[in-house]
Amino acid sequence: MIASRVAVVLTLATSLVGCNASRRPDQGIPSVAAESTAYRNLDSPSMQFLPRQEEAPGWRLQDDPLVLPSAAFQSRLGADSRHFTQYEVLDMTAGQYMRTSGPGFATVEIFRFPDFVEAFGAYSTRRTENAKALNIPNESFALAHSVHIWRGPFYIRVMGAGGAEGVANLQVLAEAVAKGMPPAPGKPAVFEFFPEQNKLSGTDGYSADPALGQPYFRNAFTTSYTVGGQTVDAMILPAPSRTAAEKILNEYRRFFTMNGRLLDQITNLGEDNFTGEDRFFGRTAAFRLDRFVIVFRGFTEREQLIALAVATDQRILASIRHQLEQQEKEATRAKEPVTRAPATPAWATTTGR
Repeated sequence: MIASRVAVVLTLATSLVGCNASRRPDQGIPSVAAESTAYRNLDSPSMQFLPRQEEAPGWRLQDDPLVLPSAAFQSRLGADSRHFTQYEVLDMTAGQYMRTSGPGFATVEIFRFPDFVEAFGAYSTRRTENAKALNIPNESFALAHSVHIWRGPFYIRVMGAGGAEGVANLQVLAEAVAKGMPPAPGKPAVFEFFPEQNKLSGTDGYSADPALGQPYFRNAFTTSYTVGGQTVDAMILPAPSRTAAEKILNEYRRFFTMNGRLLDQITNLGEDNFTGEDRFFGRTAAFRLDRFVIVFRGFTEREQLIALAVATDQRILASIRHQLEQQEKEATRAKEPVTRAPATPAWATTTGR
């Protein structure tokens, strides 16, 4: 009975995501003082999180902070504005800081989004291979001249020259900003579908831009693995509908048909699947489960990609089965029949991490 309703639950589930730019994350420090004074009269909930007086040891706020609506991002960020607007950013609150004990300056920017998924997308797509992971929750990293923090529906970016101690001083300022923020939800629960074994730390991401170099892989959740000495890229894309998911998987299949070759299908994996290989893109194992499109791609052995795909399929089904069991228990207690799937499925919430 439970298994027969899996497709119904997935079809009725709401979308996680429905509703890089030309400047590097740590390149160029725009001056707050150069902005129009009109924006200093605007307000945002983010304003309360900017440290004042001596709240951030060693730093002092210069002038009044400003709030920039998303429509005005172009004037401050130039081409970089697209990176934020594609994640439906609401506004940005910015303050200019100076060191109180020696040379150093920084700009704190707090980008506010409609939900934590969009904020995580703007944050995670700015992470680079040389990023250094930090311990500021929910998640954070540092580059040569900047500190980046994802905190619920906020993305904090602190850029500047921290003086003799460099990014360590910027981190002090960044921690002061995050400390004043309320507790925030963990990552989107869809990341729980990815197997944990051999998963590379700090590679989880969500991107509004195409993933894996394919234009139809937009709004996908991605991560990476190391298998057999090779890096494997993984993707889960919640399509708007089952029909859309079918079209997306067929487009990907066509890519390997035209540029490489198709290999054998995998028995009992999802509702549709294929494997293929290409001399430039490597091998792939891809499948569809209702409106989810799942892809593993790399230059490792085909069997290793299949193992990851099968493990993911089992994790998705186990999650849905648990959800249906809970639904039936609640209906039994209420002495009512189960008539519909829950409005918000478990995978559309958070991991709690």
